[in-house]
Amino acid sequence: MKKIFIASLLILCSALCGYSQVKTVYFDIKDKVTVDSVHAASYAVYGKVSGDSLWVFKKYDMDGYIATTGSFKDSLLEVPQGRFVYYDWINPNKSVTGYVALNTGRDRYKVLSGDFENGLKQGRWLSYYESGLVKTLVTYDRGVTQGPFKAFDDKGELIETGQYVQDKKDGEWVINGGLRVVTFKMDEVVSDVKRTKKELKQLEEAKKKGL
Repeated sequence: MKKIFIASLLILCSALCGYSQVKTVYFDIKDKVTVDSVHAASYAVYGKVSGDSLWVFKKYDMDGYIATTGSFKDSLLEVPQGRFVYYDWINPNKSVTGYVALNTGRDRYKVLSGDFENGLKQGRWLSYYESGLVKTLVTYDRGVTQGPFKAFDDKGELIETGQYVQDKKDGEWVINGGLRVVTFKMDEVVSDVKRTKKELKQLEEAKKKGL
């Protein structure tokens, strides 16, 4: 493992040769910065491009597998800025949960992506299934969930949709593909209507006819 780590570090430093400053930082099992490289659980290489204000950041596990990419406004890595992408391991035995991950020859997959602005989540954040299909869409405004929320099954079908207002569910939320409709008022349930598949089909047909 040590040889893999050293080789990965050399490759990373070579790839960042255009950066005016390149640094390495280690993290413990709790994802806290540590100076103990022997017992570290992960590490990151980050550098600042000449003339740029951001520190480009790439985090890896100790075997050299990518975990996170992004950028920060400061050298202390306290204020994330711009696009972040998070990765996780592909589980080839996911059939127990209802689907099988596509065999693409990859060990890792993109599990989450979104943007930070001045250290706060901003805009659309997407989580993904191992197949690459979108799992959830959450909208943020200055770190607060604000706006559309959507959830999809592993086949890409919409299964839940609604709106957040200041971190709280508000308005009509359509759940289980329309089999349940819950109306919220700032997280308080106002009404909860359940439909059978037959009732839902009749409702959809009526909408198509303009009734």
